[in-house]
Amino acid sequence: MKKYKEYQKVVSLLLSFLMIITTSGCFTLRGLTKNDIQYSNKSAYFLHGPHSLYKIANPTISEGVLSGTIDYFVAPVSKAKSIHIYAAPDSSIVKTGDRVQVRFKNIVKVEDYELDGVKTLVGVAGSLSFSFLALVLIILLIKGASCPFIYADNGEDFQFTGEIYSGATNLPLERDDYLPVGNIKPSGNKYQLRITNEVNEIQNTNLTELITVDHQPGIKILMDKYGVAYSVSDVKRPFAATDTYGSSILNKLAYIDTISYISTIKKDQTISDTISMTFNKPEGVKSSKLVIGGKNTMWLDYMYGKFSDLFGKRFNKWKEKSNKKSKEELLKWTLDQGMVLSVYLQTDDGLKFVDYFNLPGPMAYKEDILLLDLSQVHSDKVNLKLVSGVLFWDIDYAGMDFTETGQVNKTILPLVSAMDENGKDVKSLLTKNDEKYLVQPLPVNKTDLTFPAPELQSGLSRSVFLHSKGHYEILRDAKGKPDVAYLKTFLEPGAFTKFSKDHFLNYYFKSN
Repeated sequence: MKKYKEYQKVVSLLLSFLMIITTSGCFTLRGLTKNDIQYSNKSAYFLHGPHSLYKIANPTISEGVLSGTIDYFVAPVSKAKSIHIYAAPDSSIVKTGDRVQVRFKNIVKVEDYELDGVKTLVGVAGSLSFSFLALVLIILLIKGASCPFIYADNGEDFQFTGEIYSGATNLPLERDDYLPVGNIKPSGNKYQLRITNEVNEIQNTNLTELITVDHQPGIKILMDKYGVAYSVSDVKRPFAATDTYGSSILNKLAYIDTISYISTIKKDQTISDTISMTFNKPEGVKSSKLVIGGKNTMWLDYMYGKFSDLFGKRFNKWKEKSNKKSKEELLKWTLDQGMVLSVYLQTDDGLKFVDYFNLPGPMAYKEDILLLDLSQVHSDKVNLKLVSGVLFWDIDYAGMDFTETGQVNKTILPLVSAMDENGKDVKSLLTKNDEKYLVQPLPVNKTDLTFPAPELQSGLSRSVFLHSKGHYEILRDAKGKPDVAYLKTFLEPGAFTKFSKDHFLNYYFKSN
């Protein structure tokens, strides 16, 4: 039993094992928190991006930004005197002349070497889950396993906001996406966004428009996957929340604090990760708004890439075949494999599947919402389950708002201009839901979008959402002959999830 408990401790370290972090002599790789950078007694600092590397001198930390002067002098540096800082995406590393800087929030791992002879990995800001994700992030951004990145003009620069239409990996799965853009600020009478491709995939965006909701302060507006906006003013925490094995995870789901829940994992036959929650139900309510903050893990993206590689030299043929299938067939497969986050509600007639949350991408937490019909729940409690594949989702918080949803007035702001990285006007490709696409096939592609910014009435607040629609195509350089018989087993529900968990346990035992 003690051995089984160790699995959860290494969920966050898995990709460190996958990348086979090596040691030399008596020095061992050691993780640090971001705040340790300023106290580290080292003479050589290396700043790594997915496609870049800088040796920096005289590093300073001020107002959440790490800055330093580029050191062009190349000389051997002992491991004992070096510290390595990993940041992503590449665009987060800003080079101005001979100086570089990166915001703390974009630093995914910091590491150095110590003389203790014992391998210890501690994640960014003391969280193990970030050290688990750090090198996966670098792999995914280089090889491609994400979706378009969105940056918003916050009045000072373009700041990363999130990803759009994640999981729409082929044409039949093309979908609408509604991304909260809470960091955007108007520049004069316009809003500006940037859509980029920073991974090895082909991204096809059909439509972009902004949606604004002006409302009273103190109220949060969230938009569901159907494009319906809801006011959220009184989110109740669950009074009980447990994992698959009945252990309480209430402290991980109670607040928006990045103290999140990633699967409990044991060496058994369980392949589904189930979060069970119970809420007190006010008398007379017939509906509620389920609110979560979460993202899918980089591990899910990594394993989808491993699955894709099983097709070997027939990978492109498999993609062509998938593009001829119906949306319903492909969506059923993602549900059966636990990729999306399914919601089950305990009703008078038993536990029923009611809906699911789309994949938000692995790069940023996203607040999302679903309206639940409680007309068949006559108990004074609301019991529900969030179900996904083991290691596929990272949930920061979950709650329920039982207040009535009043009328929410939306304003649609059409695209004014769209200029790509070569200065080409591509607006006509993004204004309608049609067969015209902004195609971004290279990791250097970016397009700046401009929308009107109506004047905000005094005393009101504004929530802004990017409505987009599109799909993307993952590129792999897979080789070899596929095992067709083995691939056919992935038609069975849960087969991909089992494939993923088996990989985790395999690497765990190799590393322990």
